[in-house]
Amino acid sequence: MNAVSSRPLLRPTLLFLALPLLLLVGCENDLLEPDLQGSIQGQVRDFDTREPLGGVSISTNPPTSSIITDEEGRFRIDDLPTGNYSVVGRLSGYDQNSITIAVRDGEITPADLSLEEETEDDTTSTADFEASVLNFTNRTQQDSAFVVVEYRARNTGDAPISNYEIYFQLLTTGPTYFEEVTGTELGVGQSDIGEFEQFVGQDSVTAVQIGGVFFEGQ
Repeated sequence: MNAVSSRPLLRPTLLFLALPLLLLVGCENDLLEPDLQGSIQGQVRDFDTREPLGGVSISTNPPTSSIITDEEGRFRIDDLPTGNYSVVGRLSGYDQNSITIAVRDGEITPADLSLEEETEDDTTSTADFEASVLNFTNRTQQDSAFVVVEYRARNTGDAPISNYEIYFQLLTTGPTYFEEVTGTELGVGQSDIGEFEQFVGQDSVTAVQIGGVFFEGQ
């Protein structure tokens, strides 16, 4: 009697063993990419009187929900993917203002704003200036923490600017840090893009805002 080879019977067995392994790998990949979300909460006030401002339009970049502040100037946006956002406040009769913040998983990030009343335009040639935070990144080196901030300075008037100063406030999980940058020769409609790095001890920066500006027109 001829012997029957048993080798072909091993192939289906190996196939059935491989299928559970593939399913396990697929499940593990899904678990490695959790949906990380946080919230933004803040209040908008008048820059001079410190009174809360209701009816302020709040938007973000990257875009999320556009909402309006309540009578106490408060707002909140939930279920935001983690990352950096610019929060912008707009109200008729006021200059818009913005703050750049970092949304973290499971946390509520503060984003308070102050708006200044618009000044009346005249017919004379005037210099005007706008500064904004474009992005910031936390990094660590050994036991020290640093933040890299990217910003934009823009001449929004109709006269050249000979020099300018921008004052930044770096809000962290600990104390608030401050940084000043300067620039020169900003023509009408011209923008400067710059960045700086600031040591922040062992803390992590949660928001960067413009504390004030100074400029001189030619």
